Amino acid sequence: MKQYLLLLSTVLFFANLSLRSETILFKSGEKIEGSVLAQDKDSVTIKLADGNTKVYPKTSIQKVLYGRKTDTAALKKEPQPSEKEKKLREEKEIAEKQKQEAEELKAKEEKLKKREEQLSNAKRHYIEGSLGVGSGENQMELRPFFQSIQIAGLLFGGGGAELQSTPYKTKNHSFTPRLFYVWNRFTIEIRGTEANGNFNVGGFQTISTGGGSGSSSGGEKYTNALFGNGDTKFQKLSTRIGFTPYPHPFFDFQFVAGVERIWTKSNHEVASLGGLTSTGNNPSRADFRDSTHSLKGYSVGIGYEWKFWDRFSLQGQILHLDMQGPSSFRSNEFGFETSPFKYRQFGLDYQWKSTGTEVNVKFSTKIKGDVSFFLEASNMVLKNKLGSGYISENEGGGGNSDPSQILVKVYAPQIFIPLLLDSKTILTYVQVGANYRFNF
Repeated sequence: MKQYLLLLSTVLFFANLSLRSETILFKSGEKIEGSVLAQDKDSVTIKLADGNTKVYPKTSIQKVLYGRKTDTAALKKEPQPSEKEKKLREEKEIAEKQKQEAEELKAKEEKLKKREEQLSNAKRHYIEGSLGVGSGENQMELRPFFQSIQIAGLLFGGGGAELQSTPYKTKNHSFTPRLFYVWNRFTIEIRGTEANGNFNVGGFQTISTGGGSGSSSGGEKYTNALFGNGDTKFQKLSTRIGFTPYPHPFFDFQFVAGVERIWTKSNHEVASLGGLTSTGNNPSRADFRDSTHSLKGYSVGIGYEWKFWDRFSLQGQILHLDMQGPSSFRSNEFGFETSPFKYRQFGLDYQWKSTGTEVNVKFSTKIKGDVSFFLEASNMVLKNKLGSGYISENEGGGGNSDPSQILVKVYAPQIFIPLLLDSKTILTYVQVGANYRFNF
């Protein structure tokens, strides 16, 4: 009995081994059954159902399924596509690839064609002239500068001081002619602006006599009231060149650089009036003052033009200005303390370094043909840094010989001006005008 059971167990064991089988799935879709005999990192050795042994690279095998052999039909290979089907599949893949390439090429050609149309529409060759008139404000460097020197004189307790209640900024009436030449990506602009204004002078003047040579008033001190008026002229000339890196028919962006010149001039008459002193001295005076200031330098920045709704455009420039130049102030005073009068001269000559910004915005609309109207706003602010210079004085041919007072007059402005006043040159205006364009 025991021998019979041992024989039965052996038969079942080998029968079970014969039923075990592995299913190998290949990446190509093929499927076979067999037994894995051995494998390494690169290949697998498989004994097939027909008894043959083959070695397959692991790169061609997708997975191995372990299980029992249940049906002899499972030993059959999966049906493989015929050569005709393979050929049709390859042709279909090639056709889809060619279609995709054709679509990409078409999109690229359309993009190139669109860009060529943009370049064609962006081509331009014209010259445009314009004239605008308007009003605004301006501030010249020399008038507040002279005021600061007077304040410094008051603090130092010198011969006198003058304090004006007149605002430094002056209302003006301005006009701007402009010539604008455009050739495709390049532009040349020449524009000049002149602003004229006037102001009334008010305030008071303190006078101390007898502190230096040439004085004969007996050391009296008195205060006069100031009355007067003046006028200003502000002139600015700009020559700028622009370049468009990416031409576009509706939005033009430019790099701009140019040469800048500024001239300012102020003339005013001031009467300093006071009553007779106890000694019979007449402190009344009349001053005729002239100031000039010239700057030259360069500008760099960006410009743009946005065209919309066929007839409207918005242009603008944002510029950095770097300039320098001299200033001159001359005062001719006639005093009435002696008969018939006493004549005094006073002068300032300084060099300035000025940096700042200029912003222009111009809105235009076509009226008829090549004629358009515009509204333009401009704001320029320069901060002035005091450089080298000197003060000259001639009172009756003598002048002040006190060394301490000479040092104060020469160096005090450089020390106290930055403390007392942030010296600026300003030109702001809003103008309306007309453009006329001639296309070549």
